[in-house]
Amino acid sequence: MWNAETAQRLNAWYLSPAGAFALVQENRMFQSLVSPWPRRGHTLLDVGCGAGVFLDMFWQHGFDVTGFDNNVEALDAARVRLGNKADFQLGQADHLPFDDKTFDYAALLSVLEYFKNPQEVLAEAIRVSERGVIVGFLNRFSAYALLETCASRAKPDARRHGRWLNPWSLARMAKRLCPGCRIVMRSVLFGSPSTWRDSRIWGRINSLQCPVALGAYVGMRIDTQPQVPLTPLFVKARERAMTVCSGLQPETSREATFPDNHQPAAQRQIQKS
Repeated sequence: MWNAETAQRLNAWYLSPAGAFALVQENRMFQSLVSPWPRRGHTLLDVGCGAGVFLDMFWQHGFDVTGFDNNVEALDAARVRLGNKADFQLGQADHLPFDDKTFDYAALLSVLEYFKNPQEVLAEAIRVSERGVIVGFLNRFSAYALLETCASRAKPDARRHGRWLNPWSLARMAKRLCPGCRIVMRSVLFGSPSTWRDSRIWGRINSLQCPVALGAYVGMRIDTQPQVPLTPLFVKARERAMTVCSGLQPETSREATFPDNHQPAAQRQIQKS
C-alpha cells in the first residue's frame, strides 16, 4: 500500500549510490518521453509525489507542477524540497478531488505497484488530465525481476514492497480506459542493482533507453489527445528564404518569366506603341 513508510523508503533508496544512479537514468528517460509535450504554461499533477523527487524533476522540465499525496509528512518533505515552486494537495490517489481535465497532464511514478487495483488509480489520472499521463514502474519481465525471483526473498528490494508490473497488461489497461490514446514506452537499467553505477561498460549499458520494455524500470507515455505536428524548422527556413529572394529579384527578371501572351495588359500596350 502507498503510505508514508513507502514514500520514506523510496526517498532513502534514491539517496543510496545505486538509487542515485538509477534516478539519473530515469530522469533522462522521462525527459525524453515528455519532450513532445508543450511544457511552459502547462500544468502537471504528480500523483503520489512523496518527498518530491520526481516533482522537482518535472518542475525543472518546465511544467507548472502540483504535488499530490495521501500523507502529510511526505507533502511536508516535498515542500522543503521545492518551496514555492509547486502547489500541494492531500487526498487519495484512487479518488482524486479534482474535476475532469483540471490539469494538462498527470504523472504516476513508482505508484501503481503499491495499489491493489491500479486500474482505479490510472483511471483517475486519465480523468483529471486533458492531454496525457506519464507512468513509471518496475518491470516484471526484466533481468532484475528474474534475479529477484530466483534469489532469496529474505532480502527484498529496498524500494519495493509492491508488485512487479506487466508493461503490456498496463498498456492494454490504458487502451481500455482511453481507447483512442497513443502509447510510447522506454526502459532503462538492464543489469542488476549491483551494476547500477558509473562504470565504463555497465554505466553505458544501464543508461541506454530501449523502446522495448526490457529494462528494470519502464516509462510509459499515454497521449490521450493526438499530437499536433509542428512544421519542421528547415521548412520554415526554406519558405522564409524564398520570400526574401523573391523580394530581391530584379523587375526585369520577373518580367522575363512571363510569356508574351501572358504579360500584363498595360505592358503589352506600351510595347505596341
